[in-house]
Amino acid sequence: PTFTTVCEDVTVAVKRIVDKEQCYPVTRTVCSESIETIPNEICVYTYGPKDIETEAKTVSVVYTTPCVTQMVTVCDPGYQQYGYGHEVHCKEVAQETCYNAPELKDDIQPQTLVVPEPTKVCVDKPLEVVRVSCEDIIAEKCITVPEVEEAEETHEVCRTEIGAPDCNPVVLDLPKERCIEIVYGYAHGYGAEHH
Repeated sequence: PTFTTVCEDVTVAVKRIVDKEQCYPVTRTVCSESIETIPNEICVYTYGPKDIETEAKTVSVVYTTPCVTQMVTVCDPGYQQYGYGHEVHCKEVAQETCYNAPELKDDIQPQTLVVPEPTKVCVDKPLEVVRVSCEDIIAEKCITVPEVEEAEETHEVCRTEIGAPDCNPVVLDLPKERCIEIVYGYAHGYGAEHH
């Protein structure tokens, strides 16, 4: 028999490790410092004397002497029946009576009052304020990472099979046999072929 090599393509699923670029955002915060001057006014009050002209009103007691005239009966001294015997003579006499009468009277006097007067004094005292400002800066960073990729590969697979018969004419040399008659004595015809 003959042997024949038969080959055919076979596709198989494989997994490959490939490099893949993976990018992601990276955020970092950057802060800066600045000094800001803010105008500021500081005011204080000082007190000084202030004269105020005014009037002081008081009350004083003033005495007056009013007089009142009253009619009184005045009798002359007389005698009783056992006396001299004179008659009693009476008459109306005007009598003036004076007395001290208190009276309230306003007493107004000019006065000078000294009172504290506030005075506003302002000065500029600017303030320095530290300002911190921050902002987020986003940058893209890329790295290489392994990744499994599905793929197909084609391979040639060969096998050996029995082929068609290969026939060739072949001359077979078969062994020959001869029989020799054993004759005792003279053998006649020796050398002839016998089958």
